[in-house]
Amino acid sequence: MSNENMSFMDKLMAKVDVIAGPMTKFGQIPFIKAVVNGMVGSIGVTMVGSIFLIIFLLCSDGGLTKTALLPFMKPWAGDLALINSLSMGMMAVYIVIAMGAEYAEIKGFNKTTGAVGAFFAFILLNYNAVGKLFIEGVAADKLPSALEITYWGGAGVITAMIAGAIAINVIHLCYKYNIRIKLPDSVPPAISDSFSAIIPYFIIAIICWGIRTIGGFNIPEMIGNMLLPVLSAADNIFIYSLQQFLSALLWTCGLHGDNITGAVTSAFLNTWIGENNAAAMAGTAVSQLPYTWTPNLCRLSQWVSSCWPILVYMFMSSKKLPHLKPLAAICFPPAIFCIIEPIMFGLPVVLNPFLIIPFVVTHTITGALTYWLTAIGFVGKMYLNLPWATPSPILGYLAAGGSIGGFVIVFINFLIGMVIFYPFWKAYEKSEVKRIEEEAAATAGATA
Repeated sequence: MSNENMSFMDKLMAKVDVIAGPMTKFGQIPFIKAVVNGMVGSIGVTMVGSIFLIIFLLCSDGGLTKTALLPFMKPWAGDLALINSLSMGMMAVYIVIAMGAEYAEIKGFNKTTGAVGAFFAFILLNYNAVGKLFIEGVAADKLPSALEITYWGGAGVITAMIAGAIAINVIHLCYKYNIRIKLPDSVPPAISDSFSAIIPYFIIAIICWGIRTIGGFNIPEMIGNMLLPVLSAADNIFIYSLQQFLSALLWTCGLHGDNITGAVTSAFLNTWIGENNAAAMAGTAVSQLPYTWTPNLCRLSQWVSSCWPILVYMFMSSKKLPHLKPLAAICFPPAIFCIIEPIMFGLPVVLNPFLIIPFVVTHTITGALTYWLTAIGFVGKMYLNLPWATPSPILGYLAAGGSIGGFVIVFINFLIGMVIFYPFWKAYEKSEVKRIEEEAAATAGATA
């Protein structure tokens, strides 16, 4: 077909095919492959956490509605939340362990040695002291020791990646140049591997201790501080679009973009929603409320324009890629409530060379569109701070006191995402089919 007779979508897909080769090569980089496989390996824990989070939201006051939808389960709400806190809230721990094992296998040494070394590095990069657990009425000298786990969740995934990179490469280099304690072959492998890891673990300790304790570098805090001068308290479309771009970019790198950028923006966003609420209660028209950017504005665009289209395409591709259908079925219920970690880390979208570009583009474009339509009055300005897990169409309608535009914009953004993702998803699908066929052929050849 000549270039003149090609449709716009065909031309776009041809451009995507051109970069498909480099995208595939990027995905085969050992470190990237280990990170992706580690995230996929931890998806079972994330899925379980998502299920318990949904149940918690249904049985707690203020979860999805002012009063619990399942009031008979309210006595167990706190216990249900605990499971989510110990699964999704500690995501980085499961990822660093799985990543360490996967990376070790790629490098050709014991997976347990890699997993333990990566987790050891993660702990050392997170802490420069052991704190105390505060218990009211207990004397300070009687308080038990405790570790702060703020960066064990999504915000700590970047630390997990760095920890895994340091640990596995140190072990690999030590083994390569025989810098280890080597026991006789008659010693059981489990014992031999443990002794072989002592010198590499010591070097890992020196490096990570030097970074966190001696150097004083807190990696997640450093990222937040870098964003502080960029995301200043300015309610305009440019800063908002930049925040959406940065958040999406961080997510594609495995970082919790919302938490990281939210650490900078939450203070003034909470002030702004409060001032909008006060103005609305005083009789100010929704279109005349002082602020456009409010905490939940992003819920009308981010995930509905990225993760929802991905879910649709996962179902559509299930004949060619059968493993996607059960994954999509499991990811679908959490995605309705803006719980997107199962998709981000399960497919995964994170570090997926085919999906990074459309993910960032859709977040930025639909974010800017949503802000502009809110500023001109098509979407009502929000003055009710509804729970973050409220399904986006409902949130868009209710948060502005009954905005039809807030309901409609969700589906406009969804359609935009479907269009933008299409050529990139087809390239991803093609690459996955080819990979599966090559693996099947290699397996058949090995067993022949």
